[in-house]
Amino acid sequence: MPKPNMPEGLYVSVSQVKAYLLCPRKYELKYVRGAEPEFVPIALAFGSAFHEALAAYYQELKTTGEPLRRDLVLDVFRSAWDRASDGPVPLQADEEDDLAGVVDRGVSMLHAFHEHAAKSGNVEVEAVEHGFAITLHDPESGAPMEEQLVGTMDLVIREGAVRVVVEHKTAARRYTEDQLRFDVQPTAYKIAARESGIGDVALRFQVVTKTKVPVVQVADVHRDDGDEADFTRIAAGVLKAIDAGVSYPVRGWACRSCPFSSACR
Repeated sequence: MPKPNMPEGLYVSVSQVKAYLLCPRKYELKYVRGAEPEFVPIALAFGSAFHEALAAYYQELKTTGEPLRRDLVLDVFRSAWDRASDGPVPLQADEEDDLAGVVDRGVSMLHAFHEHAAKSGNVEVEAVEHGFAITLHDPESGAPMEEQLVGTMDLVIREGAVRVVVEHKTAARRYTEDQLRFDVQPTAYKIAARESGIGDVALRFQVVTKTKVPVVQVADVHRDDGDEADFTRIAAGVLKAIDAGVSYPVRGWACRSCPFSSACR
């Protein structure tokens, strides 16, 4: 399952759909106007470095049948974090993350992940960072939409006869039932897996918490036909709003850590 090239023509990512839902004005500044961010939130840089470490772990397992050694997983994380720290855009802490001790926190979380993975036994890895590009259909007319939906599945594994798409997350605390139930990302992956030829899949979150004693939360989630129809309506509505130039700020707690706040004002 190779990662595809970006399709020709118009496309939107699952992350962009979620970004528009959170704040259309931020979406406009970032993706339409190409405004330069004032900073990179620590949580974003940290999550990217952590994902890179997990991808290295599972890629080694896929390639050799053996998981990547713990010390090498930590090296991948540290290198990714160093690149983010030395990047052209400065990092900025929010209320839940600070620069002091962030590497130690990541190391502690990766220790928890590695111990959890060792107890779980080796898994059959089919794909790591699997990209997709699929056609969405208008929920009213059924006609293909002009923009394709693109995204990347963190991990695809096989458990017996079942393929499972696993989404990695880092979070301040365990995911709540509402977060697991209403996140549109796994719904999009279920649709994409079927449309791209992987077939029907099960869905799973693997959340590593940033708590003092990190915890690995593994949660299987279910999405049915109603959820898929709901996602299609959401994506179609977002795309129509973007095409119409609909943009407005959503004022709230997220404004304090928004890297586009000055441009927005």
